[in-house]
Amino acid sequence: MSTQGFDFGKIIGRGDASKKTEAVLKYNERRFNQAAIFYGCTIATYIASKIAFRGIVRRRYVPHFYQHNHVPPKFNFYRDAMSAVTHASLLAVTSMSMFVTGSFWYFDISSASEFSYRMKEYLGGAEAEKELKNAPVDKETEEMQNLLTDVINGKLDDPQSDETKK
Repeated sequence: MSTQGFDFGKIIGRGDASKKTEAVLKYNERRFNQAAIFYGCTIATYIASKIAFRGIVRRRYVPHFYQHNHVPPKFNFYRDAMSAVTHASLLAVTSMSMFVTGSFWYFDISSASEFSYRMKEYLGGAEAEKELKNAPVDKETEEMQNLLTDVINGKLDDPQSDETKK
């Protein structure tokens, strides 16, 4: 046994960090960031559920010793509706964020552009986009494209100013 202490990394299967390549270190950092975002959203969902639970428990009517248990508590419709909408929205948003970040972590997606690329690839949009790029352009579209390019580059005058001179 060494004097530096016990290395828990060897027990749980982690190797020496100095022996890992740069790509492996970047991948590990990427996965760690995805997990951290997911766990952050999980904590936010837990806090939102505690806030909603506290709001529900606060409305409960608990009678004192010599009071009737069938007397309804005083309430305000507007306040109750606002409380219900707030709690429901808070729970829905945090639960959805937890679901989305968990899915992104599972499928190894780190950004919206990466999600867009993967969905396009999964649904066959990348092949359709390649077909559209390679499709022949008709004569009228090509003329319009050339005219717009010339106007943007300043090679042509404004086409409407020629009509007003006539």
